[in-house]
Amino acid sequence: MDREGRYMVSTGQDSKMSVWDIRMFKEVNNYFLRSPGSSVHISDTNLTAVGWGTQTTVWRDLFNKNLNDQVKVQSPYMAWGGEGNRIERVRWCPYEDILGISHNKGFSSVIVPGAGEANPDSLEISLYENTKQRQEREVKSLLNKLQPEMISLDPEFIGQLDRASHAQREQERDLDRKPEDPLAKIKNRGRGKNSSLRKYLRKQGSKNIIDERKVRIQELRKEQAKRNNKARQGEVELGPALARFARKA
Repeated sequence: MDREGRYMVSTGQDSKMSVWDIRMFKEVNNYFLRSPGSSVHISDTNLTAVGWGTQTTVWRDLFNKNLNDQVKVQSPYMAWGGEGNRIERVRWCPYEDILGISHNKGFSSVIVPGAGEANPDSLEISLYENTKQRQEREVKSLLNKLQPEMISLDPEFIGQLDRASHAQREQERDLDRKPEDPLAKIKNRGRGKNSSLRKYLRKQGSKNIIDERKVRIQELRKEQAKRNNKARQGEVELGPALARFARKA
């Protein structure tokens, strides 16, 4: 199968090599081999290596994602005789122009120009990552598949029923939220005798209980009185003609 998961190459005991379009689940082309294929592998640039009998052939342009109708290739790109050795397995070296071939007498490597990816994406996979980096990458990829609610220290958490009430879930969800100040919302909502702050002060001022909220109310009263006095002084300085244009407290 190629890197993008679009095409697949298979061999069988009928001595045929078939190219499949996985998206449409149908065969695109088929090629005849002199003996059943023992191993198939596709490189980064879609060069296909096929080992059969004592031969190894490399095919080019068996499939092209930019073409609607795939063109059948007439001859292999390269071939390796195997020196009479029975081919067991073929594998491409990642990002290199090297094909590894294992046979009944050992291992051989063949240079195939254009097989490796010339500009690999280091964000997709690092060519020089060590064991620790690989383990860290695997853990991160697994964690990205999980929902935050599924991560728990309890190994038996998955598969159980959530018996928490709606109020309890809302309370747990708002643990990081800052406490809201009820006076902050009504502080600047209107001016005058019927403002929200004055209504709240009249309602809370008659109680004989001194708490933090009542102290805050008294401070707001003092601030309001200071602003009113400052506004009156400004009206006196401006005079009766311009006093109506003065900014209200």
